[in-house]
Amino acid sequence: MRRTILILYLVVHPHPFLCAGAPPRSVKELKGFYVANCAKCHGADGSARSPEGKRLPGTDFTDTLNMAKKSDAMMVKTIRKGIFFGVVMHPFKKRITEAEALVLVREVLRKAERGKVIAPGE
Repeated sequence: MRRTILILYLVVHPHPFLCAGAPPRSVKELKGFYVANCAKCHGADGSARSPEGKRLPGTDFTDTLNMAKKSDAMMVKTIRKGIFFGVVMHPFKKRITEAEALVLVREVLRKAERGKVIAPGE
């Protein structure tokens, strides 16, 4: 009985040491993360042409000249820490690992094309 309760507890409240070796999410899953968390401001295609993206202004991931000025490390840091204490852009440190953020930057954001929707099914 105690063993069953312990197992159920660990399923609901996994210990960080047990999750440390979990593999990073796939590119498909990270595209889903983008759609759910980033597209509102950065646009469905990453061009930041959404009303919210224009108001703030959001980074245009399809602008190759602008993107060339940003390092992967700088973008990962921004994703995880947010901008202006989370007021302009929320921090995602608790929702995405550093490794996952790096894959998101390299495989999703840097490959964004204006007019081509970023979708998990691709």
